[in-house]
Amino acid sequence: MLSACGANLVVRSDEAKRSIGIGNQWIVSFQGNGSKFGTGDGDRTVKIWDTETGKELRTFKGHSQKIWSLAFSPDGCKIAAGSADGTIRVWDTATSQDLFGAMEGHTYSVMGLAFSPDGTRLVSGSWDGTVRLWDEAGKSKVLEGHSGPVISVAFSKDHIISGSADDTIRVWDAVSGGLVRVLRGHTSWVYRVAFSPDFKLVASGSGDGTARLWDVSSGEVLAIYDVGEYVRSIAFSFDGKQVVTGSTYGKVHVWNADVLL
Repeated sequence: MLSACGANLVVRSDEAKRSIGIGNQWIVSFQGNGSKFGTGDGDRTVKIWDTETGKELRTFKGHSQKIWSLAFSPDGCKIAAGSADGTIRVWDTATSQDLFGAMEGHTYSVMGLAFSPDGTRLVSGSWDGTVRLWDEAGKSKVLEGHSGPVISVAFSKDHIISGSADDTIRVWDAVSGGLVRVLRGHTSWVYRVAFSPDFKLVASGSGDGTARLWDVSSGEVLAIYDVGEYVRSIAFSFDGKQVVTGSTYGKVHVWNADVLL
């Protein structure tokens, strides 16, 4: 197991760069260049904010229940939101146009969303146990196989990954939607999955208290990080050399990802 290169990094509220009073938010997502961020909240709205000033720039409405998932397209021109009402909406961030209306298909809350690298397609994961691949017209293809809710999804040039309450991660072909392989090893819900910047590695965080690093092409486990708490969030650094995990009790850990077992 790899050792942490910055373990037990704890950020207190008084050490934050700034605090912005934005109410009760359930989900947050940064636009690609970091100049703006989006939030989804319990009052069913999505908002875009200026990162530097904290000014609210736009508000999007349409969902009938709270927002569970949020994603910007890579170019920042679109923002997608998934709701407890089982629908997805995609808005133009410049004009506020609702591009497709309510995108229906899931039967329960939409827990995860991710755009393709070129921004033309969208993948969603739902509490109904399915993954859906959405095209440029807002039409979807169902990817079935998980036996529990799908909590998190991610999109690369060639693959889609999904993490589920069935303790597995599934790798799908990004074009056909066919199943490529199943990654097994976690012993509890997989809450978060993420691709490395070069799309060669997958990081996963689980309720079993570990994060794992996987080789996409082989499905091999390359590293197991012993977080010791439910791992609720996970991300790679921009250079792909580190993995950051966020856990249930407020700790952030930074781990080496450039040294293999």
